[in-house]
Order: sequence, then structure tokens, then C-alpha cells
Amino acid sequence: MPSRFFSIQFRLVVGFALVLGLALFGVSWYVGSVAQKEADRFERRYQQFRAEGVTRLLARYYYRNHGWDDLQGTVEQFASVTGRRIIVEDAQGELVADTHPDSGEAFTGDAARSQTIPIERNGRLLGQVTLVTLAPGDSAGTIREPAVSRLASAVDRALLLTGLAAGAFGVLLVWLMSRRVLSPVRTLGAAAQKLGQGDLAQRVPASVPGELGQLAHTFNTMAENLQEAEKRRRNLVADVAHELRTPLSNIQGYLEAVKDGLLQPNAATINIIHQQVLHLVRLVEDLRVLALAESGSLRLDYQPVAPGELLEQTAEAFRARAGAKGVQLVLDLPEQLPTIEVDRTRVTQIVGNLLENAILHSPEGSVVTISARAPDPATLRLAVADQGKGIEPEELSQIFDRFYRVDPSRSRATGGSGLGLTIAKQLVEAHQGTIGVESQLGKGSCFYVELPLSPRRNGTKPGPDSRF
Repeated sequence: MPSRFFSIQFRLVVGFALVLGLALFGVSWYVGSVAQKEADRFERRYQQFRAEGVTRLLARYYYRNHGWDDLQGTVEQFASVTGRRIIVEDAQGELVADTHPDSGEAFTGDAARSQTIPIERNGRLLGQVTLVTLAPGDSAGTIREPAVSRLASAVDRALLLTGLAAGAFGVLLVWLMSRRVLSPVRTLGAAAQKLGQGDLAQRVPASVPGELGQLAHTFNTMAENLQEAEKRRRNLVADVAHELRTPLSNIQGYLEAVKDGLLQPNAATINIIHQQVLHLVRLVEDLRVLALAESGSLRLDYQPVAPGELLEQTAEAFRARAGAKGVQLVLDLPEQLPTIEVDRTRVTQIVGNLLENAILHSPEGSVVTISARAPDPATLRLAVADQGKGIEPEELSQIFDRFYRVDPSRSRATGGSGLGLTIAKQLVEAHQGTIGVESQLGKGSCFYVELPLSPRRNGTKPGPDSRF
């Protein structure tokens, strides 16, 4: 079937037509029934009134003429006016007059069509009159008034014509309104189709008020997010390729030099190649951990950990590196710290990344401070502060992005891969915590991490192992 039969506009028009048809049918049936009942009631009252009028006239005739003599002509005049057969009998039941003697006996006719009324005056029975409603063809020569029941038929016809006109106008109005209302939906559908084909620059007007406007705004937001995600994906591929290309090119260069006899495969050459391989391994491992954390597939091995002990061990591991650069590591820990339930390996990696970043950006003779506090009974705050040159305010929002370096002039040997802070952020969020940075130009930066003391009670399920 054509697709237009399944469109929303067609269904709206058909649905409205059905509802309108049912409504008009119900109204017509109810109004027609009421009109028919009222017409029948009025007809009965009218005929009763006329019958009583006929009996009064006949009683007056009887007293004026002292009997029923020559009544036939008078009765025929009554019949021509009322349009009914009139049969008059005297008090003894003898037939006195009959306007339609050829129509058969009145007593053998349909009781619903005949009405017999006694003719009385001052309590004296003068006779009786029978009024018979004439069947079609029996009223020749009489003047009949239009039947009151025609009123119901007229009402039905009026309702039918009015309903048809209203239905046609309503369907046309619904078609026009639905066409206007659904125009943004069609625009949205066309844009979504192009978006699905890869055109991420598609946007729709969001000026329509109400739900459709909100839907258009949501679509535009989704398209912007997709476009931004695609941009990040392309940048990631380019950045990964760039990061891998440098050590691979170095390894290739040294191997070709050894192959061509330009370099001897001695311990120094092998050590250089080995360092480049280690750099590749670290980069691939960082990317793998980052991918697992962002997809929610990173499993955490929760266990009770003493924060002071963890920070002391991590600081000790970086003390030699800091000393080589002339940077002093200082621990600022209170005597009592609550035990925290975390993945020890991943939290050590978080603190290690922050320390590595702080040492890297600290000038010689400066101090890097590692601190821990419990600002409330459910949270532990870890902080690593340096005395470097600080971070520009406009760069703070990008500091946790992949491959972002505050100083682009740094090489990968001195500036890292640009993934350390990104990995730290993902690992903190995997622990249901938050990470942030406070920085003042010329005074240094402070990276802080806030972790819940017991993530399990907040809904995190521990994994069996954190090492892959």
C-alpha cells in the first residue's frame, strides 16, 4: 500500500472522520427519537382534541335538530376538514351516518387507527362517534392536513445535511491543520534521514512552540553531540596515529641503521630501541585502560585501604624522579584518616599520574605537596599541589581532554603522551568520585580528588579483579 495511507496526517483525518461520524450518528439518533416521540405525543393530543370537538358539535347538532335526522351532510363536512372517516351511531347502536360507507365496518378495522367516543350532554348518552384514520387511497375528496410525524423526518434530513456539511468542513480543517502541525515533523524526519546517512551538519528550526519545538531542540542537541563526538573520534585517531608514529619511526630508523651497518647493535643501541618499545607499550596500555573506563567495562577490586600508607608508598616511588629534577615531595597527612574502600592499584595510578604531572611542571627548587583530608564523614579528599607557573583560565576546561598539553612545545619525552589526566579522571569517576583543578598563574596548580569512603553502599558492585 502507498506510504501515505500509513502517515500520521492520514490517520488523523480518518480518526477525526470516524469520531465525527459516530458523534453525528449518535446526535441524529437521539434527536430523531426525541422528535418522533414528541411528534407522536402531539399527534395523539391533537387528534384527541379534534375528536372532542367533533363530539361537542354532534351533541349540539342533536339538541338543535332534536335528533340525528339529516346528519350525513354535516358529518361529511366534518370529515372533509379532519381527513378522517366519521361513523355516528345513536344510543341504541343504530348507524346514523358514515362518511365512507364503502371502506368497510369500522369495528373490523385496525384498533390503532380508530377511536370511539361517547356523545353525551348533561349526563345523557346521545350516541357514539367513531373516528377512523384513513389509509392511503381512502381520503379522496377530503382535505387532509400534513401529518405531524413529518416533523421528525424533516429534523432527520436537516441533521443529515448539517452533519455532512460539518463533517466535510471538519475533515478539511483537520487536514489543513495537521498539514501545518506535521510540517516540522516532516522536516525533522528528512533531517534525521540525512543525519543517518552521515551528514552531521543537519539542523532543524527550533522556533515552533510546545513539544515539537522541544523535539527540534533535542534533535539539534543530539546532532551537535554526534558531530562533536565524530570530531573527537577523528582527532583521537589522528592523535593516536601521531603518538605511535614517533616511537615507531625511531625504532625503524635505528633498525635500518643497524641493518645498513651505520650503527653497531651494541648495548646502547638496543637500550634506545628498548626505551621506544616501552614507550609504545605504555601508550597502548593507557589507551586500553582509557577505553575500558569510558565504556564502563573497567572492573575494580575494592578493598579497605589506609590512605596515608597508600600516599606514602606512591610518594616514595616518585621521590627519586623528583630529586633528579630538584623538586621536593612533601606529605601533609593528619594523624587520623578514615579507611577508604577502593581499588588500590587504580587509586595508586590516579595519584601517580597527578604526581608525574606536578613534577613535570614544577621548576627546580620548588615543592610538590601531597595531602589528604576527610571533609565529611563520607568523603576523602586527596590533593597534589605544585608551585609551577599555573594554568591559563581558558585551558582549565580542556585540561582533562585526551592528548591535551598545556605547553604544546614539550616533546613526548618531556611532556608525556597527554593521557595521564584523562585516565585519572576516568578512574576517579569509575570510583564514583570527582576530580578537579584549581590554579593561579605564577603560583601553581592544585589537582584534587574526592572519593566516597564506601562506594559499595552507593551502588557500585566490585569486580573480581582490576588487572587485565
